Amino acid sequence: MSDPNNTHSAPKVQAPQSCGKSTNAMPFYRSFNAARFDHWYTPDVSQINNFNPKGWALEGVTGMVFLTQEPGTTPFYRLYNYTLKDNFYTISPSEKAAAEANGYVTDATSSPVSYIYPTHVHGSIPLYRLYHSAKHDNFYTTSDAERSEAIAHGGYHFVEIAGYILPLGCAAPE
Repeated sequence: MSDPNNTHSAPKVQAPQSCGKSTNAMPFYRSFNAARFDHWYTPDVSQINNFNPKGWALEGVTGMVFLTQEPGTTPFYRLYNYTLKDNFYTISPSEKAAAEANGYVTDATSSPVSYIYPTHVHGSIPLYRLYHSAKHDNFYTTSDAERSEAIAHGGYHFVEIAGYILPLGCAAPE
């Protein structure tokens, strides 16, 4: 399977009329497990403290997400494939269903893992999803430079904009 789902674009939704309060946003941490060649994301520091001693290395903060539903946001689900050892994240119910049909299971301990914007609003930035088909790794970044480097030299291909999150140090209008 080259991709955990059959679609390559975010769902078509109407742009929200309002946005969440940036003061309610939390860091979305990114970790990497070199032995599994897998990226993993969470806003939960206790999960970082639990998993990072078990082979995961904290790479930094991807951006800011919401732990509860805010105006204009949608659930961002984390799924895992035990055979491929791959974490996959989506806002799309059809992508989620396709991934589940292909061996991914929804992470029941943190489902959804966060809430993000389905479209660009109020200073949000794109969260790019890339996929490494040989290593079965979904990689998410907000950095244009990191995205370009992963495509040019890392074996990844661009899949879609998974959604929109707030940048670090954001001062998004309320």
